[in-house]
Amino acid sequence: MKKQISRRDFIKSSAQAGIFLGISGSSLLKGRTHETFDILIKNGVVIDGIKNEFYKADIGIVGERIKRIGDLRGAEGKTVIDATGRVVSPGFIDIHTHTDIEILINRKAESKIRQGVTTELGGNCGSSPFPMKHPLPDYEKRLAEEANITIDWTDLKGFHAAIESKGTAVNHATLIGQGTVRGYVMGDDQREPTANEMEQMKALVAEAMEQGAFGLSTGLEYTPSGFAETPELIELCQIAANYGGFYATHIRSEDKAVLEAVGEAIHIAKTAGLPLEIAHFKAVGKTNWWKLPLMIDLVERAAERGLNVTADRYPYIAYSTGLTILYPQWALDGGLEQLIIRLKDDKTRQSMKADTLKKVRGYGWEKIVVSNLHKKHNQWLIGKSIGEAAAEKKADPYEFMCDLIIDEESNVSHIGFGMNEETTEMVLKHPLVMLGSDGSSLAPYGPLSEGKPHPRNYGAFPRFLGHYVRERKLLTLPEAIKKVTSQPAAKMGLSNRGTLEEGNFADIVVFDPKTIADKATFIEPHQYPVGIDYVLVNGTTVIDHGKHTEKLPGKVLYGPGK
Repeated sequence: MKKQISRRDFIKSSAQAGIFLGISGSSLLKGRTHETFDILIKNGVVIDGIKNEFYKADIGIVGERIKRIGDLRGAEGKTVIDATGRVVSPGFIDIHTHTDIEILINRKAESKIRQGVTTELGGNCGSSPFPMKHPLPDYEKRLAEEANITIDWTDLKGFHAAIESKGTAVNHATLIGQGTVRGYVMGDDQREPTANEMEQMKALVAEAMEQGAFGLSTGLEYTPSGFAETPELIELCQIAANYGGFYATHIRSEDKAVLEAVGEAIHIAKTAGLPLEIAHFKAVGKTNWWKLPLMIDLVERAAERGLNVTADRYPYIAYSTGLTILYPQWALDGGLEQLIIRLKDDKTRQSMKADTLKKVRGYGWEKIVVSNLHKKHNQWLIGKSIGEAAAEKKADPYEFMCDLIIDEESNVSHIGFGMNEETTEMVLKHPLVMLGSDGSSLAPYGPLSEGKPHPRNYGAFPRFLGHYVRERKLLTLPEAIKKVTSQPAAKMGLSNRGTLEEGNFADIVVFDPKTIADKATFIEPHQYPVGIDYVLVNGTTVIDHGKHTEKLPGKVLYGPGK
C-alpha cells in the first residue's frame, strides 16, 4: 500500500482535484471513528453518483457493503487503500452489453472489470442465451466446443445456475431477447405467429421475468427479431410490463427509416405501459446525420408526455455487427442457410443489391472493415475494408461481399464507420442518454481474443471519461459519473447499487481523473485501459493497481419479477 500522507497534503491534493474537475467541492465530513473495517479507502475525492459535485471523504467497508462514509481518521482497516489524488466513484454499470455466455468462457471478465465496470446487463438486441434449444444449433455448438464450456441449460434459471456455479468477477443481469424467443417458437420464418405460437412466446417471456429478467429486448434490424410486426411486440412488452420490466430496443432502422423507427419504439412502450431504453442511439450514414436532432426531439417530447424513456450510446463513431445486416431482411427469411442459397442464385443476388447499396451509401465500402471470420484462408481480410479487399482481388465490392458471406457461411463480423464526431457528442452529452458499451467481456488471450473486435469492448468507459469529459469537456465529471452509475441503476431498479451511500453494496472504482484513458484502437483492440487503480465488487478487490486479483465476487442480479 502507498504511504499515508499528512492531513495538510490531503487537503491540498483534494483542492487540486477540484480545480481539475472544474467544480466546487464540499469540505470533509466531520467526525472521528475508532471502528475497524475490512477495507478502508482513505484520502480520496468522492463522486457519489448523486451530487453534481465532489467531496473529500474516506469510505469504510465491512463485508460486501459500505459501512461508513466521512472523516475516518481514527479508523483502522485490515486493508487500506490510499486514494490520494484519485476519484472514488460507484462501480460503472454497463446498461447495454453483449456479455452473455462470454461470462462463462472467461469468468474474470477481463475487458470489462478493467474499465471499472462492476455490473453488466446482457441479453440485448433481441438475443439472449435462453431459452436454449437442444440439440444446440451449429453456431452455439461450435462456440461451446471452442471455448470448452458446457451449455446444458434451457431457461434463465439454468443460465443463472451456470454463472453461480463457479462465480464471476462482475455482477451479471440480463434481459430476455425477443428474437431468441421468436426463433425458439417459430424458427426464422418471416410471417405472423399463430394464436398458439403467440401464447407460447408470451409464456416464455413470463417465465424469464419470473426467473429474474429485467425486461424484454428486441433487435429489429436482425432476424428473426425484425420479422415481428408492431402488435406482436406490444403483446410481448405487456407481459414484461406486468412484472415491472422495461423495453430495450435496437430499433427497426438506424439509417434511412430511423425517425419512423424511433417513433415505433415510443409507440410500443407507451401502448404496453413500460419504460423504454433505445439502444446505441445513432443515425448511420452521412445522408442521415441531419436526422439526429429530430430523433432527440421525438424522445424529449415523449418524456415530456410522461414516458420513462432513455437511451444509451458508446463513445465511438463506428458501429460493429454481423455483415449480413447490410442485406434486406427478406433475404434472411428462413435463416442464414436460406440467405446463402439466395446469394448463390445470381438473379436473387442482384435483386437485393439495391437495398444493400442504400445502406452503404453515405459512408462507402472503404469504411466497412472486416473484424472477424473463421476460415484460415480468409484471415488476411481481418482489418481490411471490403473496398480495399475487393480492389486487391479486382472484384466488385458487392460481389466480393456476397462471395465472402457464402464462403464463411454467414459468420463475418464488421466495423462500420457510419457516424461522425458532431452527432456523437450531441448524443453523449444529452441528459436522457447513458453510456453503454454495446460490447462483450473479452480478453487478449484464449477463445475471446480472436480477430480485431471493436475497441469499445476494452475502452468505452475510460474513453468517455478521458477523451470526451476531460479533453472535450462535454460534461463535468460528476455529471458523467451519473451516466455510468446512478442513471443505469435507476433504469434497472437497483436501489442498492450505482451510488456511494452507507448500506449500499461496495461496488467501487478508484481512478486517476488526469490519466484515465482507453488504449484499445481499431488496429490493436486487445489492450486494457490506463488510469484505473482499484475496482471493488461487493466489497472485494478485483483490480489492484491495474492487476487482476483472480477474485470472483460478482453476483447474479435479479429483476423485479423474481
